[in-house]
Amino acid sequence: MDENRLEQIERDFRRRYRKKKALNLIISAAIFVLGLSSVIYIWNYDGDGLMTFRWMTVDGTIFTSAISLIYVVVNLIEMIRYTELTSRAIYYMRLAAAAAETLIMVVVLISQLPFSPQHMHLFRYDMFNMHLLIPVLTVASFVTNDSPIGKIKPVMCFHGTWFVTLYATVVLTLILTGVVPRDMIPYAFMDVKNMSFIVIASCLLFVYSAGFLFSLTAYYLNRKLSWLWFRGVASGQKRR
Repeated sequence: MDENRLEQIERDFRRRYRKKKALNLIISAAIFVLGLSSVIYIWNYDGDGLMTFRWMTVDGTIFTSAISLIYVVVNLIEMIRYTELTSRAIYYMRLAAAAAETLIMVVVLISQLPFSPQHMHLFRYDMFNMHLLIPVLTVASFVTNDSPIGKIKPVMCFHGTWFVTLYATVVLTLILTGVVPRDMIPYAFMDVKNMSFIVIASCLLFVYSAGFLFSLTAYYLNRKLSWLWFRGVASGQKRR
């Protein structure tokens, strides 16, 4: 392969790499802005004060928004240096955000089914952003734009349940200490004082199994789809 050909391949690779990072940066910035504005909106609209943060969706939005802000900085540095900064810790943070947002989206979609006792106002600004737009942007961005860290053991995808652990630890502690009264417990399965051990264990098993499944699926799709940015680069095939 002659030198001119190698230079052409390198230029094409760098162009695609920069475009990929720019798109990821824009989406991450959009998620941060949408998340911050949605949390401010629901705080002002519902008027529940600190109790606003008892909801998994609100806390999940804050979790994802914080990670997205980190990714804005990471992608900016990668664009400038053309060097990957993605470590396992950073990758697992994004994986956890993708799994958390998938869980939020599935829960809200179930709530819209005819047999559900409660329907959310999905077309309210904050509800639409937190339950649909941010989850879709987060998952799509992760599986198509994030750089994989190579093949990992399936058990490592339990890192994708970080948010589940964080949320359960904080909210259950507030419930058990009485800070969150029983009439304001966000979800029936978190009323642990009035549940048997078997029911509690079953709920934990279900939530963690779902979180792990979402995490594993996101990891698998990321490995399969992220390389498409560079498909045909060695053969000179143009990507539009």
